[in-house]
Amino acid sequence: MTLTVTLREDVNAIVEAHAARQGSAAEAALEDLVRRGAAQVEWRETRESVEDIRSTALDMFAALDALAPYTLATLQLLAHWAARTSSAKLDEVAYAQEARSVGRATWGAHLAELGIAVPPGSAEGA
Repeated sequence: MTLTVTLREDVNAIVEAHAARQGSAAEAALEDLVRRGAAQVEWRETRESVEDIRSTALDMFAALDALAPYTLATLQLLAHWAARTSSAKLDEVAYAQEARSVGRATWGAHLAELGIAVPPGSAEGA
């Protein structure tokens, strides 16, 4: 395919400088610059997609970090108290205090066992 292009002076200067560096004709230099530009755009879009995935993963980890300890603690405390008292009735204040303590410790142990570092500022460090 043949295409005739009229370039502004400043763009033409860029193409000519690139052609001189490459030791090629202006047409080959322009083709090279267009290919490089297209690759840069593709890389930028890929990088943005990766950043979106990373951000979503961090948000999910934060949600897990907030919810998982209390879920684990609830299950452990219910099993413990049911075995001890033959009932699953709980004092809400005592449960909340013990759930926070037991859940945080258990969740931290699970993360350490998996080799997952807790991000700074998460509830784990609090």
